[in-house]
Amino acid sequence: MTSTMRVNAANTARTKPTTGDTKMSFVNTDHLGWLLCDGRVMDKTADNLLFQVIGYTFGGSGNSFNLPNPAGRVMGTVGTVTDDDARSRTYVKGQMVGELDHKLVQSEMPSHNHNSTGAQYTDSPVTGDVNGITSPNGGHTHTITDPGHTHTYSDTPNNQGVNTLTTQNDGADDYRNTATTSRSTTGITINAVADHTHTIHSNGGDQYHNNIQPTLFYGNTFIYCGVPMRGEFPFKTGLAPVLI
Repeated sequence: MTSTMRVNAANTARTKPTTGDTKMSFVNTDHLGWLLCDGRVMDKTADNLLFQVIGYTFGGSGNSFNLPNPAGRVMGTVGTVTDDDARSRTYVKGQMVGELDHKLVQSEMPSHNHNSTGAQYTDSPVTGDVNGITSPNGGHTHTITDPGHTHTYSDTPNNQGVNTLTTQNDGADDYRNTATTSRSTTGITINAVADHTHTIHSNGGDQYHNNIQPTLFYGNTFIYCGVPMRGEFPFKTGLAPVLI
């Protein structure tokens, strides 16, 4: 009995793989009916058992069909999924979705405003940047109101001269002289301006962000073709030798 036949005989009906089953392994070559999923073109006649299961799901036509190629991707289950927000999506065999990196576009940003009433926005079809230009404002001036001001001061000489010819004091011993300055202003003026606009530039780095969940990559994906003798026989099978 050959080594391949021993391995096949050791598999019970319960553990024997079915055509179309997939697995992951650190092995990197076809072995014991397991074909490396690398997207290669297969012959419909030579691998008819596998074709009957996957058909042209992963590409091909006529007498050729393709193996799946999940390299670098997370494999998912087909069907309809509904999340906690009652959003539903349906996925079918062979469908590929998702992206490695993602850049937000305007429609994905939270609704907000910058209180720029009357602003006109222009989108760049190349970079997706959004620049704003305020509505034009006619020629005008700005007014400064300055009521002016004054300063008050006093001149207070003391102990004026006494008339020595008489015993009476003709002059006042004390008197106060109060005066006020003329009104003054700052003299500030603002020049008039002509019609003009103001430009509002977009901010941000406009870069992509990583869109991959925490993932550990290892091994390769294989699909069982239904022919156990197909492919190489690994040096290590994980099975104890069968004595006859």
